[in-house]
Amino acid sequence: MSRRTRLLLQAARCYAEIQAHTEAARCYDLLGWQWSAADAYHRAGDLEHAARTYRQAGHPEQAAHCYRLLGRPELAARCWQERGRRLEAAWELLLAGDITPARRLLAAADTIGKGPQQLRLELARALADRLGGGPPGPLLALFPRVEARLPSLAVRTERRLMLDWGVEAADRVERFDWGARLFRAAYDGQGGGSDILNRWREWATERLGSAAWLPSGPPVETGDTADVAADSGRAGGP
Repeated sequence: MSRRTRLLLQAARCYAEIQAHTEAARCYDLLGWQWSAADAYHRAGDLEHAARTYRQAGHPEQAAHCYRLLGRPELAARCWQERGRRLEAAWELLLAGDITPARRLLAAADTIGKGPQQLRLELARALADRLGGGPPGPLLALFPRVEARLPSLAVRTERRLMLDWGVEAADRVERFDWGARLFRAAYDGQGGGSDILNRWREWATERLGSAAWLPSGPPVETGDTADVAADSGRAGGP
């Protein structure tokens, strides 16, 4: 590790300790550690910088999330399209109520294959039909399949997407019982993972007013150390 890198890293940690996340982000930017910089911008509430940095770092999911919070669904969708992910781009548009362009992208996603992406495609199409005024039945019929599939998904990213989409679809038809069941399936399938549990707690508090009935477990550990390790690994650093 060079002296410059060591000093910038020390400065970033000091800034983070006093909650000066924007200054920490600038240090990470100078290091070229975009993932850590984006996370720091996010903590600072600077969603524009966070989204742009996540996008540059090649993390469309995080970038799209920031653009969604900013009310920019077209940019959220573009983040996915830049990676050739039409299905995910269509989902962003569906969440914003842009049904017609979403359906065009879904039509272009026919060759997606037979894996879990196929189930998400069916979920997206059923939600599009429901948002377009169709009956809720076809969408409701998919929730048992999502519940059964979640525990078997070994790839963390796919499990997170399946869970997020299933819960969002259940929320859209106000079936919070299904939202809770999907969280339970993902939680049990992961062997009680704290990342799922923390998201479940947030959802239950927002939608149901209480998370007291959820399983007990440790909170997710977050911090600059994990971010730095991730960035240094990607960049081939120390």
